[in-house]
Amino acid sequence: MSTDVPALIFAQAPAAPETFNLLAYGPPGSGKTTAAASLHPLGKILWVNAEGAGALAYARKVAGNENILEVRIDQRDGFDAVSTLREVIRHIRSGNDPRPATVVIDTLGKVREALIRQLVVPGAKNSLQQFGEVAKTLGATIQVLRDEPVNLILLAHEQIEDADGERIVRPLIGGALTNTIPGEVDVMTYTSRVNTDDGEQFLGQLVDARGRRTKDRSGMLGPFRPLDFAEWLTDYRKALAVNDPELPFDPEPATDDTAAQETLAA
Repeated sequence: MSTDVPALIFAQAPAAPETFNLLAYGPPGSGKTTAAASLHPLGKILWVNAEGAGALAYARKVAGNENILEVRIDQRDGFDAVSTLREVIRHIRSGNDPRPATVVIDTLGKVREALIRQLVVPGAKNSLQQFGEVAKTLGATIQVLRDEPVNLILLAHEQIEDADGERIVRPLIGGALTNTIPGEVDVMTYTSRVNTDDGEQFLGQLVDARGRRTKDRSGMLGPFRPLDFAEWLTDYRKALAVNDPELPFDPEPATDDTAAQETLAA
């Protein structure tokens, strides 16, 4: 029987991913910014900074000034956050120098606030539609960058809620994006600072516990890992390699049990 429906084209299994998309959230001082800066050995980092002029001081110390390309989203009257995000996308797609290997958005909540200041008129009758435009703009930016050949690192503070007596800890983003953005990333981790016998350590939690929401599409990063995202990417690629003998996966212990238990109990 003839049909006008074209034949399906089945996609071939891809090679091991070259990049990943990661959302890191946690309290202030828990290592999020430093962890994002740990990707500097892979190339320059285009850093969308909405946290203020001094927010990247330690990141620059870790990565070096020459490796961080800072783009600020600030609170000046008339500042155009929408155009800034659009130009970030245009630069990534252009392939022009300086070419970043990683894009960091720091933080999602602050970028959303900047978009609200620009797009939402207080007391307007159509404010619901204006908030929808905010969500559309930030959500679309993340979806586009997610599919570009760069690492995408999203940073957020933590949001602690009580839902019917259950403690829930999620990224502080705001509105519908709180639920939708975690679905766009490959990995979502809760960051903590832990004191161990070997001194202070910064860990990423990758297993749901204490109400903290996490995610790992590779299924092989382990429950806890020191916050070195370059190392995470290496093991993430190994875990998802399909018939690639050059990327054998030999998982290392993520961290010691004591540190993990202290993180869970915090």
